[in-house]
Amino acid sequence: MLSIAQIIPFAIGAFILYRTGTFLNNIRLARATGLPFTYSPYLEFETIAYFGSPLLRWKYRDYLLQGKGWPRWARFMIKDWPWEDKRRAHDEWGDCFLVVAPTGIICYAADPAMSMDVTKRRMDFTKPPDKYAMIQPYGTNIVTAEGKQWQFHVRITGPTFNEANNHLNWTETLRQAQSLSDSWGRWGSRDLHLDIYSLTLNIISCAGFGIRQDWSNDTIVNHDQVPKGHELSFLQAITTVVHYIVPILLLPTKVMLYTPLRKGAKAYIEFEDYMRTLINAEKRKIDANADYENLDTKGNLLTAMLKVSASEARNANKGDGGTRKTTFNDDEVLGNAFMFFLAGYDTTANSMIYGSVCLALYPELQDNVVEEIDRVWDEAEKEGRTELDYDNDYPKLKYTLCFMYEILRAFPVVIHLTKMCWKPQPIVWRTGTETDAAPHVLPAKCRMYLNTTGTHYNTKYWTDPYKIDPDRWKNDAHGPTSAARKPGPVKGSFIGFSEGARACIGWKFAEVEFLAFFAVMLRQYRVSLAGDVPKAEVEKQIFLRCAGDITLSPFDNVKLTLDKRR
Repeated sequence: MLSIAQIIPFAIGAFILYRTGTFLNNIRLARATGLPFTYSPYLEFETIAYFGSPLLRWKYRDYLLQGKGWPRWARFMIKDWPWEDKRRAHDEWGDCFLVVAPTGIICYAADPAMSMDVTKRRMDFTKPPDKYAMIQPYGTNIVTAEGKQWQFHVRITGPTFNEANNHLNWTETLRQAQSLSDSWGRWGSRDLHLDIYSLTLNIISCAGFGIRQDWSNDTIVNHDQVPKGHELSFLQAITTVVHYIVPILLLPTKVMLYTPLRKGAKAYIEFEDYMRTLINAEKRKIDANADYENLDTKGNLLTAMLKVSASEARNANKGDGGTRKTTFNDDEVLGNAFMFFLAGYDTTANSMIYGSVCLALYPELQDNVVEEIDRVWDEAEKEGRTELDYDNDYPKLKYTLCFMYEILRAFPVVIHLTKMCWKPQPIVWRTGTETDAAPHVLPAKCRMYLNTTGTHYNTKYWTDPYKIDPDRWKNDAHGPTSAARKPGPVKGSFIGFSEGARACIGWKFAEVEFLAFFAVMLRQYRVSLAGDVPKAEVEKQIFLRCAGDITLSPFDNVKLTLDKRR
């Protein structure tokens, strides 16, 4: 019988032999596509990348400020590497190329036509389940579902993003922003980044879950104590879950409870408990009255989702033999509620932060946004209104909306739109004119990563892409508010909200919140860089590095100050 000392070298040798074989086979498959390709020891979707990327970002934090991107040896091993690298890899390998490793192949594309083609073929290119497990800690949701399951999730969640929710989002954002502004007036800004995260958390709590929070209130009920039976408040639980999201998804909760990660495990348990209690309470009210509305937070996403689900169950079509799923179970409600939170809190907050930094960096840009906001407020006051109105004033903030789209172009919250083909799929990469189009066939299980950064910084479509220029959106024939949703010089050149049938369902929610926040903040304050940090250094910080979180966020907290205008 072999000893452990004999088994270990044998196992290592077998593993190396297996990996060598898969690597050579992947090289053969890549060569057969006819696309340019290069190599990497491992790929950014692997578990080792999730643990190794923060270490590499810390180690190369000063190197990255030189503007050279990642060292070539490390580039493709780092999660969301394109942000720091921008167009460098595509300038070398082209707008479509492959990266080959023993564990698989990724096709990186920064081509608008290919983005449109891939996003339209939702049955050919689906989302990689391991990649999207990151955003389904409580169950499947509209972002992670595929096929008929996705159609079912759209049927329930789609109607919740409606004008009632837009009105609620608008009024709550104005209320929260005014409360924050009043706090600044009394105490000054503690930390603009922290304040914005707190603001968006309060907004999504109301517009998403129907839980209205005062600026200083951090509990699920109207008092300052953690509810009986809990160790954390509702807001503490949900923010801690986001902070510990990677270990929560990679490690069993029971294991985390006996490690330094215990706080994350407890938050995960507590948030689920809070949400299931809330879901059951709303379901009971809807069961008792199908027309039930929470009058204080009419239009909130959670209640609307439960009402649509209940309506589907009542009006179920039995023509399919009773096999058609008609209503969400509690896990599906919870999974989608968490997705609403993540999109409405983290992504919007980071866009607001990048927007605030850019206003501080470029005073002329801030002047233009302020001019429009002042004009809209002045018109409202002439009409005898003391607050801005969603129906009347939101459509007037056209330049501010252009500013938002420019921030999303320059600082896309999602670095890749990630897809995967489970069987060989043809793609067309137009290297020149239409007649130059050449078909290529990607092998089964090849990943297709539509590079948002590479697309948004492509000089073929965006002149001077490092310049923050809202005026570039005025040239769009449809306008950024058009229902045609065709922003950008070429369709597919802006993919900040994705494209095709799987485009972001909450794009209007993001627009409303972003515009309402700046309409209040810039009416009363100007934002500027704090201290004597040179403008060039701040530009390096925001353009050349990132924190490497689930969505794009700054590596460092850029210090800003608020100067009272009126």
